[in-house]
Amino acid sequence: MKRLYAILASLTVIAVAGCSFQNGNEREADRMTRAVIGNDLRPVQNDIASGINITRVKVAEWSDELNEQGKLISVKETTTGCGPGWHCFDVKFEKHVYHERMRFDENHKVVDWQFHMAPQ
Repeated sequence: MKRLYAILASLTVIAVAGCSFQNGNEREADRMTRAVIGNDLRPVQNDIASGINITRVKVAEWSDELNEQGKLISVKETTTGCGPGWHCFDVKFEKHVYHERMRFDENHKVVDWQFHMAPQ
């Protein structure tokens, strides 16, 4: 009987851990979103393709907008309304849901990142 409980406990831990994992694109979108919220792209600097220029003013504007949305809850990749070459995400905050789009180069470096509030 103890063995059965141990197996069930192990399966439960595996199932819960499996639910919490994000795919690589979701992790990158999450990192970008958190960096913007923090008004500092240094944590993702090496994830952005060379030659992509994002000004401090633009990051500050983005940061202000996203910080107004409350706590970041989740980032989930979706295929809804996503064009060829783009990776799209539903990003849930306390106050609103946002849609993000991201494109990568051949080295999986970010070449474009966009977001907008989802319609209510």
